[in-house]
Amino acid sequence: MASPAPPTMNDHCMLCGLPISRANMKQTLDGLLDRIARGEGAWLLTLNTEMLSRFTRDSGYWALVAQADIITADGMPLVWASKFKGANQVISERTTGVDLVDAFLRLPQLPAYAIIGGVDPAATVARYGGAAQQACRYLFNGKVDLSDEQVQQFVGVLREQQVRMVFLALNVPKGDQLALKIKSLMPELVITSIGGSFEILGPQGSRAPKWMQRMGMEWFFRLVREPGRLWKRYLVHYPAGIGLLVRDGLRPLSKLSQD
Repeated sequence: MASPAPPTMNDHCMLCGLPISRANMKQTLDGLLDRIARGEGAWLLTLNTEMLSRFTRDSGYWALVAQADIITADGMPLVWASKFKGANQVISERTTGVDLVDAFLRLPQLPAYAIIGGVDPAATVARYGGAAQQACRYLFNGKVDLSDEQVQQFVGVLREQQVRMVFLALNVPKGDQLALKIKSLMPELVITSIGGSFEILGPQGSRAPKWMQRMGMEWFFRLVREPGRLWKRYLVHYPAGIGLLVRDGLRPLSKLSQD
């Protein structure tokens, strides 16, 4: 019997009513680069447990997220939840904002890109050397207020600098709101909200060991490093997101029991 074909950018797993890409990180990056080469834009969103928990508190946020062109699983809970959806919907690995940024900045040749938000993202870009620095056409780390005037300023600079990819290093939901605003004015851009990825990859940042990442314990590593800032996110909000995934995962089982 022939082995099943590997998933592509067009293969999805439905989780919490959203189509989550089953492509791995390399396939995702290759797909984005292909869109850039063809002049075709996309809003890529890396979905994590923080975002899922927000669905339970803000019904409008799901509707915002659902407008993304590509959604990846940024977190092991989503990968594990996909196993309840059947063999043809299993997500083999997560695609995080951190991994995506890291792989992009390591490319020998980069398309023109911009960064909006973040804490000293220039220091992170400098760690990757000349190619990453030369391809960075615009960097804004001031206050983002989402006003129409500011968005128009961003769009003007992005067009002038012929930017093809934009990283939004902003918190949830501001990054997603800005992505949608820019997409409406520049649909040819590839846009992704990557939160604090540039800080994690920067001189003062660090990632959890690989074994912790595989076990879905990266949140604990970050909590130990910054308990004052992250305790509420991980200990208060995250359980609601996990609960949403569990209920969604058990739904197919309940349907089977009724048949």
